[in-house]
Amino acid sequence: MNLNAALILYLCLVKVAGVGQDLSVWKEMVYKSGVDTVGISGDTVSINRVSGLVSYGSRPYHLGHWKIPQKVDSARLKIVTDAVIGQKEGWIDQWKSLEPGFLPYKYLKSYLDSSHADGADSNEGFDIVCSALNEYRWLNRIPSDALIIVNIPSSTLRVVTKNGCQLLYSKVILGQRHTPTPLFGAYLTRIITFPYWNVPRSIATKELLPKIKRNPAATLDNLKMQVLDSQGKIVDPGVIDWKSLSARNFPYRLRQSTGCDNALGVIKFDLNSPYDVYLHDTNHRELFEAENLFLSHGCIRLAKPVELANLVLQKETFTTSFLTTEKTNVPSKIFALPAAIPIIITYQLVDLDEDNQLHFYPDVYGWQKVKM
Repeated sequence: MNLNAALILYLCLVKVAGVGQDLSVWKEMVYKSGVDTVGISGDTVSINRVSGLVSYGSRPYHLGHWKIPQKVDSARLKIVTDAVIGQKEGWIDQWKSLEPGFLPYKYLKSYLDSSHADGADSNEGFDIVCSALNEYRWLNRIPSDALIIVNIPSSTLRVVTKNGCQLLYSKVILGQRHTPTPLFGAYLTRIITFPYWNVPRSIATKELLPKIKRNPAATLDNLKMQVLDSQGKIVDPGVIDWKSLSARNFPYRLRQSTGCDNALGVIKFDLNSPYDVYLHDTNHRELFEAENLFLSHGCIRLAKPVELANLVLQKETFTTSFLTTEKTNVPSKIFALPAAIPIIITYQLVDLDEDNQLHFYPDVYGWQKVKM
């Protein structure tokens, strides 16, 4: 074989292998996507790895307890990788189709594009946006068309679909700094109307017991509290020696009766999380007008419980007047959801407001550490 024939054969083999292709456009798109570009090259392994990052992200550093299955379409990633390697017709659209369709993601990506245009990709805001983009990519792993996302710094709940629709936006009240709302991924499984509030032991012994000891009958009556023994039977508070009780010696539990005065309001949303945390209505709805919405012991109070209930039940089950109907000691009722819906409690310092404007929020719990 002469030199010219060998050179032609080599070039053919290079073309078949995809080596030496002009991937400058692909590298520019990767650079603008906000994913980790360290060590990328035009080989199949690198392109497949980056395809996975663009579509499904990497595990967010602050992700808490996670009970939601994940699904990754490896076959699709291979198809896109092959299209990029071969520079096949339509490969750019195929590559762009990897990215999530969540509405907030699209606005964050637009912000990132403008930051690149301004040469501002080294400031703190840029890193915060990249962190948020990565989290939405991670959520793309969830095999569900609709998700409930609660973002702590912005005090918001939104129900979004993977194709870019926002079904609900609501303000929420979250945990105070010393009783923070935990981060987790779980499922919303059922709704309970006129729920009892089983007071957490820490609240019962540290906050309520000192008040009860000063005036047991009046305090318990004012709070609509019942006293239960270890078997769950109601105990007459008049037969209890309250002065002998303390946080260490408290063999009872407290339960608030159902009704509009209940701390949980009249609608509670149960979650299959390991925490004693759930979503619920509130008997102090005026607090949603306050500037500071970090007021709870960790649970999530909803400004729009009826709207969320009707949405997840997939039918108009409640009217807004349901929240204000004066009822006491009404039996609780359980409504099973047609399908459990994923709920993610997250912590991102950048988010959309009700008008779809991006805002940067204070690090209220001091948890933010920028890691990609």
